[in-house]
Amino acid sequence: MRRAFPSALRAIVIALMSAAAPALAQVTETPQTVAPGKLIVEMEGLSLGFDRHRDDGGHFTALTLANTLVSAGITSTVDLQVGATLLVRQKFDSGGLSRTQTGLGDLVFRAKWKFWGDEKIGAAFAVMPYVKVPANTGGVGNKAVEGGVIFPWELNLPGGAMVGAMFQWDVLRNDAGNGYDSRWSATGFIQQKLTEAWCVYGEATLAVDSASWARRTGAMGVGAMWQFSKVVQFDYELLRGLNRQATDWTHVFRINWGW
Repeated sequence: MRRAFPSALRAIVIALMSAAAPALAQVTETPQTVAPGKLIVEMEGLSLGFDRHRDDGGHFTALTLANTLVSAGITSTVDLQVGATLLVRQKFDSGGLSRTQTGLGDLVFRAKWKFWGDEKIGAAFAVMPYVKVPANTGGVGNKAVEGGVIFPWELNLPGGAMVGAMFQWDVLRNDAGNGYDSRWSATGFIQQKLTEAWCVYGEATLAVDSASWARRTGAMGVGAMWQFSKVVQFDYELLRGLNRQATDWTHVFRINWGW
């Protein structure tokens, strides 16, 4: 699948590898961990991406449903996470020909360690190694085990504002299928609380493949979150690709539960 849709798949991988936590922006991870004995279920109920300005002249549409991440608190600074996507549908149209692939998404196993935090200033830093185990159903994804490490950071600001950033290093199977390439990515966000239940945010992302600077992808987005209850939160984000290698538009709707 990486050979058929390389640029669009890179954008999808960023979304699947980077599930957001309650009260934070969509792509950027939180360094905060789940309390011991507690669970948080984060579901990307719907993600719909459109790419209509590809270099090869084709049109690409990607749909993911129920991209779910379950996090369990182990200690006050460590939690374990497992993620899976129940449905991935990818369609490519070019020159009057159409190709559609549908299947289960890959499994992701992650751990998070918050190694530094200062409650006085509301700042924290964490490290998150992860590994992806391929499902490879319906031609979706690839057959390779991949992995990497994520470094999320956040800082509370006066007036109910928050800023954060995330740096990520991925080891991904190359297009030829005979080795691995590295990818470096960074995201940043600023979030503003409007009321006890509502907040808005803006976010930017950048990813660069080690194989070629020309294969970089960038996007900017805006979103809003509604704290429906103490345990349920809704989140919608609209992302706009900034170059031809990135997906043009991506709509994401998320639901988060905690108990």
